[in-house]
Amino acid sequence: MPSLYDTGRGWESSEEGTQFVLPRSEAVGVYWERQGEYGFTVLDAATGETRWSSVPISPVEHTDVPFVVVTVDGKEYLAAWSSGTTDSDAVNIGRDIVSLDIFPAEASGDAVQPLHVEVDGDGDVRDGGAGLLVRGDGDTAVAVDPATGDTTEYDINTLEPPSDCPDCESSWMIVGLTANGPLLGTQIDIDYSGFWVPGGWATTDLRPEGADPEEAPSLGVAKDNLLVAGWDEAGDSDAYLWTVVDSASGQTLATVRCEGHMTSSSDTTLSANGRYLAHGARVFDLQGGTGECHQRTDTTNQLRFEIVTDEGMAFGYSSTDSPVQLDMTTGEIEELDDVNVHFPFGDTAGFGLFWDDAARTMVAYPHS
Repeated sequence: MPSLYDTGRGWESSEEGTQFVLPRSEAVGVYWERQGEYGFTVLDAATGETRWSSVPISPVEHTDVPFVVVTVDGKEYLAAWSSGTTDSDAVNIGRDIVSLDIFPAEASGDAVQPLHVEVDGDGDVRDGGAGLLVRGDGDTAVAVDPATGDTTEYDINTLEPPSDCPDCESSWMIVGLTANGPLLGTQIDIDYSGFWVPGGWATTDLRPEGADPEEAPSLGVAKDNLLVAGWDEAGDSDAYLWTVVDSASGQTLATVRCEGHMTSSSDTTLSANGRYLAHGARVFDLQGGTGECHQRTDTTNQLRFEIVTDEGMAFGYSSTDSPVQLDMTTGEIEELDDVNVHFPFGDTAGFGLFWDDAARTMVAYPHS
């Protein structure tokens, strides 16, 4: 284990299922399947005691039941979903639906009942960044408020394109949600790769000083109303500018200049207190507005960070698969001596959460 953790103290759990951290709730969830039914058990991250467990959830048409965790207004929600045809029999054709069972992470008790929502049509469910997003192959997408179950349907044909891309309507799609409406982007068959919130901001509003005005950014939907964007630096530079943006307002929260080969990432991790954000080769300090970047250069290997703690300790690996840690308070990067070191899958409430694959056990160790 990294030296941050005291392996002489802690707790362990043999709860069977898929473990995932709930950092804002200082908890850890377990998603289980038993005889074709699914459910959640949530444990306190500091003690290992069970906070609550759900009723069993049955899928539509005996399909798989994935789950997603979304954070809205600082509160976490767990949603299990499935899709298929319901109310069909020998006489009735039935209807296609996406079924969602939503639980607040701060629930309590046994046999907790879900907030049940059904959305007509087919599609899949994802964390939209500011709500649950149900998206299929058509021109519509549905936002689901996990706190109330209220749904809002968006038809892309009625939404406004950005002023600098009148042709965007031929190839746009809803890629996420913000507190001020849907986040739209384009598919790859037109020469525009920007993003925008109809009636709000567009890519041109996000461009940091020093970025190439002729190049569109690489942009990904992060968690908790955040976006991460990468920009080519202007001129003959081989450097890039990476920013973290508030998706509702378009305000830039942190910026870092990266030398070397541009690398994007679909994986974004926030510290439990929301101060630090890890995104591939980059770790941002959203409070300080700065960041650290370790992309591949002619003399250095690329690093990828998988988790960051409230204290700014980021753990990850080099492109050589060697384990490394970055202290954001000092900028010091350190290669760990033991190549077999285990990093936590989550860190919250002052505890690191680890999975022991050999013993099929979840183990939690406090910070030293």
